[in-house]
Amino acid sequence: MSVHTFNTALIEASSHAIFLLDEKGDLLFYNKQAWAFVCTEVQDQFSFFQLVEYGLDHQKYFTEALKGEVVRFTTILKTKFGKSTRVMLSYVPILIEGQLQAVYAICKKKSEEQLNVMTLQTQLNMEQKLANIGSWYYDVLENESYWSRQMYVIFGMEETSDFIPSYDEVLTFVHPGDRQRVNQTIKRAIEKGDSYSIKYRLVQPSGHSRIVFEQADPVIDEKNQVVQLLGVVFDVTEIHQIKKQLKQVERQFSMVYNSLDVGIWSADVRTNKVTFCSDGVANIYEEAAMKFIQSRSLWKECVHPDDLEKVEAEQVKLMGGEPICHYYRIVTKKGITKWLKDQVIPVLDDSGKVIRLDGIVEDVTEQKRYTDEIEYLANYDYLTNLPNRRKFERDLTNAIARVKKNHSFIAVFYLGLDRFKYLNDTLGHDIGDLMLQKLAHRLEKTVQGKGSLSRVGGDEFAIFFESLDRLEECTQIAKSLFEQVEREVEIDEFHLHTTTSMGITIYPHDGKDAKTLLKNASLALYRAKELGKNDWQLYSPHMDSRTYKSFHLEKGLRNAIEQNEFFLHYQPKINTQTRELDSFEALIRWDHPEWGFVSPGEFIPLAEESNLIVKIGDWVLERVCQQLQEWKQLGLTVVPMSVNLSSKRLLKPNFVEFVMELLERYDIDSSLIELEITENSIIHHEEQVKKMMTVLKKQGVTFALDDFGTGFSSLSHLQKLDFDVLKIDKTFIQSVVENEKHQTITKSLLYLARGLNMKVIAEGVETRAQLSFLEENDCPFIQGYIFSKPVCIEQAIIYLKAKYLEPVV
Repeated sequence: MSVHTFNTALIEASSHAIFLLDEKGDLLFYNKQAWAFVCTEVQDQFSFFQLVEYGLDHQKYFTEALKGEVVRFTTILKTKFGKSTRVMLSYVPILIEGQLQAVYAICKKKSEEQLNVMTLQTQLNMEQKLANIGSWYYDVLENESYWSRQMYVIFGMEETSDFIPSYDEVLTFVHPGDRQRVNQTIKRAIEKGDSYSIKYRLVQPSGHSRIVFEQADPVIDEKNQVVQLLGVVFDVTEIHQIKKQLKQVERQFSMVYNSLDVGIWSADVRTNKVTFCSDGVANIYEEAAMKFIQSRSLWKECVHPDDLEKVEAEQVKLMGGEPICHYYRIVTKKGITKWLKDQVIPVLDDSGKVIRLDGIVEDVTEQKRYTDEIEYLANYDYLTNLPNRRKFERDLTNAIARVKKNHSFIAVFYLGLDRFKYLNDTLGHDIGDLMLQKLAHRLEKTVQGKGSLSRVGGDEFAIFFESLDRLEECTQIAKSLFEQVEREVEIDEFHLHTTTSMGITIYPHDGKDAKTLLKNASLALYRAKELGKNDWQLYSPHMDSRTYKSFHLEKGLRNAIEQNEFFLHYQPKINTQTRELDSFEALIRWDHPEWGFVSPGEFIPLAEESNLIVKIGDWVLERVCQQLQEWKQLGLTVVPMSVNLSSKRLLKPNFVEFVMELLERYDIDSSLIELEITENSIIHHEEQVKKMMTVLKKQGVTFALDDFGTGFSSLSHLQKLDFDVLKIDKTFIQSVVENEKHQTITKSLLYLARGLNMKVIAEGVETRAQLSFLEENDCPFIQGYIFSKPVCIEQAIIYLKAKYLEPVV
């Protein structure tokens, strides 16, 4: 038998599919198993690579075989019936005298167990790659290490089968600064059989450093000797960098929130422990932050006893998962009382249970003091410290609600001092103010515990007595009030006497609400004055008739617009520092054909009562838009114009559309229109006014709160309504130089406006002394006779051209 025949017989007898290939990969010969494997007719120039699954590259392995290397690898080949199977393929070169003659392609099918092992190995490689974790084992006896594929990636090396590093070779990858520590750790594990975990730096062949975390367990033989170490290496470089960045950010945030005036804290509800407490908490409570961390109950111990019940009620809401923002007092260990604003947000787990509380606490003691002061000014008369008209109306409204249930009476007394103006003019305002204070004190003692007293005007007081059983009681009350007012008042060397006139209304006969009762009582008062003063009158409906002049003025109002009897004057508002013209206020005037120039103080109330104010207000607003358009057409640089707005016009449903239609018709920029609103306009219609303001402000129209501080002012309106401008009433400005209380009020209003980022304008400035006071206290804008009285169109144009105004007095 020839060698060739013998070789052929061996190949045919083999259980593996064997193909003989030339240097191009074309088939030269194949055995029966190969035929059974592929079951296809082999034609001339049939390439073995046609059996390879599409997308797999065998060429590189075949090229290595052509160089004389035996190559083994796993691949997928096409088999009979169009199926594919995974095989172990070996390329074995046939060399004769060093020359390549052919290549055997030997295919061995993978068993299911082998495939499972390969699959698991593939999955392990993928998982290690995704987690950036490499696995290894070290044969202690052979001093050889074996690495997973990801180990090569972590160490920055190409994977190769002939790299089996020794212990010392592995140590060369460790950063010199960490090498001794790593060496000692591993040696100890080998010597004592301990597991270990260590973090160290390694240096890749490229020179790049990585930070890794390594864990290993020993394999111990029957002689209790460590024969192997099995371990994993986790590349934590990115994690380390992130932690480093987080620490930097944490330091930055710590610097920020520890420098804030507020305190920031966090508490674990499950352990009832404070887990975080900024320096601000310690500053506010005057206790070391660590004390709060050690004992959360310390916070509760600081709460003012009078506020504890309210605070505990808020805690119930909080534990129900509701965020809270509440105000309460604390008492420090030094006995100092502080007002705090505490905002707390609950953090819930997946089941909705509160597990953590995060809070911001702020010392608002100073703000509360200013708030209380402003709130007091809004509800009390600055001179007598009695409730003002606004508070009186609110208290009377509440009293009406109470007596409705028991069907009793309320008597409202409206007092006006007789000849008080004469006393003021002859003896001066200081004496007049002292007299008002003394009379207020007397009246307060008289009604104490029986009724409610208020100063509702310059020399006018109002009192209501609740739950009267008999109307005859009014006579006794009136007599007592007369006696108190008529008693001599001694001020310095003056012995003064005055009397009072009085109007009385009875609920429910003379009105169903506070405003009506007070209005009708004032009508009865004026009737008493007409009849000779020092007397009292019960209200009767016939008192609603106007005087002759009032009647004719009201009648004339109905035709004044059509007859062109109205016209506008313009009063400039000036920048206090630069003396630059900032804006104008448009003020209506009436040239009556019979009575001549009628004061707005006379016809505006008539217009309000007759509802003509809506029509008049529309005329003013349209005339302002016309005037701005005319000035633009003349090439003048126009400035904003403010217009006083009546509550009745403000609350009409078409007001917003009316304003926008005017702006469009006259091509006026909305920022040139400022609408001035008094608090009377919004007391009972806050939500409606807020909606209207929101719409117009989005279009660019600005809003001013007029006459603030005159007795109807409420801080809540400044909080809830987004006013752009706050106007300080001339009542305070006129006596601000000599009256310390007015100085305090004015300063407080300026402070308040700055805090709320509002533009502030002082009205009624008439003297250099008043101007100097306002300049010293940084009042930014001035309106008053010191710069100009309200002027006609021609003079307003001169101001526009000049751009700057200087004081005229």
